[in-house]
Amino acid sequence: MRTLLLFLGVAALAAEPTFKLVLEDNFEGGELNAKTWNIETGPRRDAVNSAKAVDVKDGVLKITTWTDVDGTTYCGFLTTRKKLALVQGKAEARCRFSLQPGTQIAFWSQSSTYGKSGTAAGAGIDGVEIDILETTALKKGGYQSVLHWGPYKSPTEKKIGSSQHPANVGGAWHDYGVEWDDSGYRFTFDGKVVWTDVKCPGSKAPQFLLLTTESNLKGWSGDRPKDGYGLKAASKNTFEIDWVKAWERVPATK
Repeated sequence: MRTLLLFLGVAALAAEPTFKLVLEDNFEGGELNAKTWNIETGPRRDAVNSAKAVDVKDGVLKITTWTDVDGTTYCGFLTTRKKLALVQGKAEARCRFSLQPGTQIAFWSQSSTYGKSGTAAGAGIDGVEIDILETTALKKGGYQSVLHWGPYKSPTEKKIGSSQHPANVGGAWHDYGVEWDDSGYRFTFDGKVVWTDVKCPGSKAPQFLLLTTESNLKGWSGDRPKDGYGLKAASKNTFEIDWVKAWERVPATK
């Protein structure tokens, strides 16, 4: 019996999945790795996505949301779209942030086929919006983790799950992450699980990563200051990323 139990224990350990590191970016040098990241540009909400908002210096990626003298507000919208995607796995980034009203920042994951089936039940194949770290100035240094699945515009099929993390953590460096598989999603803060969701289907679609800032005149992120955020050098509206890592899930061998 002892031999049988030992065999079963070894077999259980052998069945545990492993992870393959597919991305480790420490933002060394003075520019983004173009093989991994896109800086997507153009109007979005009440601002303009632009490389003018993005800097890499001293091992840190810094996205500054700022306003030009002509009143244009610039944001940074970085993605690994069409360059790197995970089909189940885990992603983590070390970040800190300082925000003003009207701006939101996020470290998240999305699928290019999101909502394609037209149903919430199809999210396992369509993909899921996974907001690992999402916040605005109104959260006063706290943040939320959110899952969206099903078509965004469908009143019956759009689904949302979320967890609020109200502690003021934004001004210091912390690690924000998520791991997902068929059983659900596990969100981490400094390596510890802080939220688990099993209602949202585990995405099997290729999920790319995003690091973004967005700005509205009015909205859930608050009202943008009348004169904007000031020139880039003066803006206190920043999202900094020390590193990003991602692992692809390797199925256990039977």
